[in-house]
Amino acid sequence: MFCHLHKVQFYETDQMGIVHHSNYLRFCEEARVAWAHDRGLIDYQTPASAARFAVLETRVKHLKPALFGDDLQILVQVKSEGIRIEFQYKIINSKNEVLALVHTTHVPLSTELKPMRLPKEMKEILERESWKEIWL
Repeated sequence: MFCHLHKVQFYETDQMGIVHHSNYLRFCEEARVAWAHDRGLIDYQTPASAARFAVLETRVKHLKPALFGDDLQILVQVKSEGIRIEFQYKIINSKNEVLALVHTTHVPLSTELKPMRLPKEMKEILERESWKEIWL
């Protein structure tokens, strides 16, 4: 399981200091990219190193609001199902309260933007990942 940290910024909130619902998917994207970088799949200095993955599905279950200044942990689990890549995220605040549960499904795309099989390197990395529990 991978953990990414995020501090809620003012611009991510509404006038009441509550994180806007659209930002939860942004937090998950940030965590997903950090996971890929940690696994050697993305080089921040070479944008072309990022594989193209289309988003097929997103699901977010909002349980409690995140607030301006909150220190968040975004826990990430990932697995492959055929050519699909399933990501699951649990967003937790510093009080260890679960704020949101998120699931995204992706598929790799060729340079012609057509679905393709997982690259061998990615498949090997995904086989080493552990998916411990179902959150959503």
